Amino acid sequence: MRRYLILFLLLFISSNSLAAIDDYNLVLASGQSLSIGHTDQDLNPIIFPNEVNPNKVFLFNGVRTTAPRYYQRLVESDVRFLEPLKDVTRQTHAYSMFKMLEYLYSIENKPFPKFVYAPHGRGGQKISKLEYGTEPFENGLTMLRAGERLAAQSGESFNVPFITWIHGESNANSNLQDYKQKLGKLYNAYQNKVQTTSSKTRNPILFVDQTGVSYGHDIAVSLWEFANDNETVSLVMPKYFLNRNYFNRPDERTHLNTKGYILQGEYFAKAIFSTFESNKKWKPLQPESLKIENNKAFVKLHVPEGDLTVDTHTLPEAPGYGLKYISPNNIEYIPQVSIQGDTLTLEFNTTLEVGGKIDSGFTLDDRYNTANQKTPVTNIRDTSTLISSVDQQPLHNWLVQFSIEITPQTPGMSSSVNPSGNNIWHDGDIVADMTEPYSIIGGSYNNRDLNYALYRVSFDAEIESGTPIFNIGDSSIPITKEGDNSFVAIVCEPTEDMVSVVSTQTMFTGAMQSISLKPILSETNFDQYSVEELGDNIWPNNVTVENYEADDFLVTGDYFIKTKLQYPIYLLEYEVQVNEGSAYINIGDFHKSINDTGVFYSRVPICKPEFGRLRFSSGKSGFSGKISNIEIEPI
Repeated sequence: MRRYLILFLLLFISSNSLAAIDDYNLVLASGQSLSIGHTDQDLNPIIFPNEVNPNKVFLFNGVRTTAPRYYQRLVESDVRFLEPLKDVTRQTHAYSMFKMLEYLYSIENKPFPKFVYAPHGRGGQKISKLEYGTEPFENGLTMLRAGERLAAQSGESFNVPFITWIHGESNANSNLQDYKQKLGKLYNAYQNKVQTTSSKTRNPILFVDQTGVSYGHDIAVSLWEFANDNETVSLVMPKYFLNRNYFNRPDERTHLNTKGYILQGEYFAKAIFSTFESNKKWKPLQPESLKIENNKAFVKLHVPEGDLTVDTHTLPEAPGYGLKYISPNNIEYIPQVSIQGDTLTLEFNTTLEVGGKIDSGFTLDDRYNTANQKTPVTNIRDTSTLISSVDQQPLHNWLVQFSIEITPQTPGMSSSVNPSGNNIWHDGDIVADMTEPYSIIGGSYNNRDLNYALYRVSFDAEIESGTPIFNIGDSSIPITKEGDNSFVAIVCEPTEDMVSVVSTQTMFTGAMQSISLKPILSETNFDQYSVEELGDNIWPNNVTVENYEADDFLVTGDYFIKTKLQYPIYLLEYEVQVNEGSAYINIGDFHKSINDTGVFYSRVPICKPEFGRLRFSSGKSGFSGKISNIEIEPI
């Protein structure tokens, strides 16, 4: 069965410039053990024991470079004055981060600013032990307030340009959506606290990296997604090449050795310097777009520096260079890989289907070399020429761990269009010249029959100025891209029969040609009562609603079920006997009203798959009755 996941992403890029590095910069740093340099100190002694720059890089007097001691709550005497930063207990990424920053400023002939490092991570802790209100977070606030006070005393402008977050291993088995939500709340808490100070930067940038351990693929992908979803969050790098080549001990590869932490800091410095010098968000070597053609996937990458290349010398060669296709039936296929410019061409021996995934990181099982742990690896990197202080090797940017779902929206998946579906756009091409705001350029508000839940919209756009809006049903899509456009629109409210192109206050001038709106998949027709093939019922068999009586808008915990809504359309079937009042069945963000007795069928479009819930609740006048034979099945 073909499976589908619809993701509608509206990306709004802030017009505000990124943060800036000023004369006096406090750097908040948190995370778990890899943020504080945990290692076997007998095997991995400090390489650089000296101060970075005693006139420019500082710590508070009662704080170690690794962070405050376990269960140490900082007090006023710990943050009374500043001391030059140096690694005393063990090597951390902090030393090399500031050392590399100083070098990058020097080669650009720019003065090196003053930095005050404020580490407050704690080893082995889940994010819940580091969030707002915890002792580590409060230690960060203590240093934040002290930094502002000391800056004022010395007559310097206070600034918090960025935060570092090195974390994820302890949450590898957590709910990933929950982790991203907690990380978002934590980042917001930092921003809110910074905004209570006189910091020149009001929204400091958050720099994170990916976990590189055997059990951390999902959390690594989650961190990549979090950075892509937030304009002021940058993913610095994946870490698997450090875990593989610069591990703590042969039998313990979660943590790094001294050289590994030095490299980690240098990569952070490169991303930080690039961000502030170019005033542009740093992005690692990562996918920018995916296109499918039968058995081929074309993955266009953002290449930070130099060219794209394959490297089987630095890291062991992985099947498919670490890339694979996971089918909807969870079968893995390894591709033949070639490079054309900034694009990877992956050729498989099977046709790629909606519901499958293109995935990176875990195709090589050489656990006999990696302490019996299947450790991620790819062989794809760029050709950065910046040289590290470790072994004089270039700081190449390696391909991130990622997982991309193939959806009906993925370019090239035109085979999912209903071949018998007719184009419902009948108004021909559109030409506009400074059209009045909010006036209809083409189409109409009320004379289209939208009988399907999914439509593929395509057209060729010429945009001289302004931004038109394409309306289909209750979906409104701004048109900003010139040339060929193709996307999937999901109709959540079929009663909204609007199909139109409307000018905005920007007064559109341009043209739209070869406009096509075709339904996707005949079985998404709202008027059909049966389909040939359905997935498993996602309503639990042990949850029934019998002899149910409830006051208005009551939600009973027994009838609230969290689930993962993986498909764009579900068929809802149920039998109901209404004695009094009304009720609702919620599937995600869809509300189905229950008012009459009988057997009912309904197509349910999932417009916001992140609302993963099934719920039964009473209506505004309460409800008494019985509902049975509930089936909610993906189409």
